[in-house]
Amino acid sequence: MDHVEGQWYILNTLTQYEKKVREAVQRQIELKDPSVPVYEVQFPVEKIMEVKNGVRHQIERKYFPGYVFVRMTLYKEDGKLNENVWHFINGIKGVSKIGGSMTPEEVSQWISIGGADDEVQQQAPRLQYNVGDQVEIVDGPFTGFKDVVLEIDAEKGFLRVEISVFARPTPMELEFWQVEKVVE
Repeated sequence: MDHVEGQWYILNTLTQYEKKVREAVQRQIELKDPSVPVYEVQFPVEKIMEVKNGVRHQIERKYFPGYVFVRMTLYKEDGKLNENVWHFINGIKGVSKIGGSMTPEEVSQWISIGGADDEVQQQAPRLQYNVGDQVEIVDGPFTGFKDVVLEIDAEKGFLRVEISVFARPTPMELEFWQVEKVVE
């Protein structure tokens, strides 16, 4: 494995400030100022479809609300605190504290090291449904019907269910946003 400069740290942020903190750190990285050795920032999110009041919206869901991951040199080789980095990080509006350090293995478990934030954000949404799950139709002429998922087409975003219409089994193909998982 190649030697990578710096160590990963967790920044605790105020709620809803994660994106602003990431942008401030990213601006510092782009300056390439050797007196403030900050190398990489990650704020993992996923894009998912959500239905509110029958309207489908694409939203970003945070994997770790209140946290941003930064690779930086917080301590010099002699073990002393790099005060330039410490002051820079603590001077960012929304940072409440610098949390503990993480190993590259821990970070790679949660985020894509070496990948751009856009790549992380554009991942396919996690499947919310499994074959055999009971779902309720929340949009369309069969609103209120409860069904069991028979098949999932993740690429197209469709579920195949079978509902009972006039006591006859009727297969239907519905988009993910047209159903909600029934919680028992």
